[in-house]
Amino acid sequence: MSRRWQITRRAVFAVLAAFFVVSLVFAFVAATSDPYTGQLARSAAEESAEEDIPVKQTDAWERLVEYRQQRNLDEPVGERYVDWLGDVVTLDLGTAFGTTRTGTMFGQSYSEGTPVTSLVMSAVSRTLSYLVPAIVFSVVVGISIGVYTATRQHTLVDRLGTSVAHLGFSLPNFWLAEVVVLSGIGVGGLLSGAPGRTNGFLYTVVFPAAVLGTSLLAGQLRYARAQSLEYIDAEFIKLVRAKGAGSRRVARHLLRNAAVPLLSLFFADMLGIVVLNVFVIEYVFGIQGLGGLSLVAIQSRDMPVILGTTLVIVLVGVLGNFVQDIVSLVVDPRVAE
Repeated sequence: MSRRWQITRRAVFAVLAAFFVVSLVFAFVAATSDPYTGQLARSAAEESAEEDIPVKQTDAWERLVEYRQQRNLDEPVGERYVDWLGDVVTLDLGTAFGTTRTGTMFGQSYSEGTPVTSLVMSAVSRTLSYLVPAIVFSVVVGISIGVYTATRQHTLVDRLGTSVAHLGFSLPNFWLAEVVVLSGIGVGGLLSGAPGRTNGFLYTVVFPAAVLGTSLLAGQLRYARAQSLEYIDAEFIKLVRAKGAGSRRVARHLLRNAAVPLLSLFFADMLGIVVLNVFVIEYVFGIQGLGGLSLVAIQSRDMPVILGTTLVIVLVGVLGNFVQDIVSLVVDPRVAE
């Protein structure tokens, strides 16, 4: 099977996967009832009973009708879905419904009519500000330590590296983030002050990157060591050592052969860890990133924003797996066989 056919097949699968996941999210949100409409309907019934007037003549019922019209809830689900698909194809994600009516408890509110694209792009930039340093740090340091400890198996350095990996996996990120926040901004804390003020950079970039980097570093270290140990006694490694190569050259040969499984870890397992931890970290640190915006939109049942943030997450996951497949084909052509 040719490489071009492999790439084409994976590209088609990536598009279909993104379409299926986002459509599924639309179905979940559209099929469930809106709590705010129930609240308004109850208020209308109570107001009708108190004032002895028909329900449809109450102020609460008028607000309910206006709310449903604003969010297109009076239209059939199929029609709303077709309209949304047309907007996505034309790269128009629409405007937000806003949080002024429903309120929010997870993050910062936003106004009605705000373009979803601007909301999502602003949130993505805040998320990337701490996400990129965490990923770069964890990949470089984790793989380096993992390969280095594999070349010194059963030594003190190997035991320390293994202990660091186990410790990183055992510390829940939500607990570690809470410890950082309490020690930093609590009464008498080391860095007393509110996030977003004098120490805003620490609480929006440095601390989140450090917390996220712990679990990512542990994963990279563990997998890099495990994959390197599979080749540590291989004939080509023995030959390299017989030629008098040092530890750095041996590590380079180990890393080259372990590249494919490590790429799978980076694009699959790491992306899953990142997506899950982003919601927790942004909630704890109060960061208005992609996870924080998603939580606010879900609470407000803001369909355009929910689908916009979901589309970004889905595209990252699908594109990550697509890039993994392409890189695997380039690094190891045997994958196509």
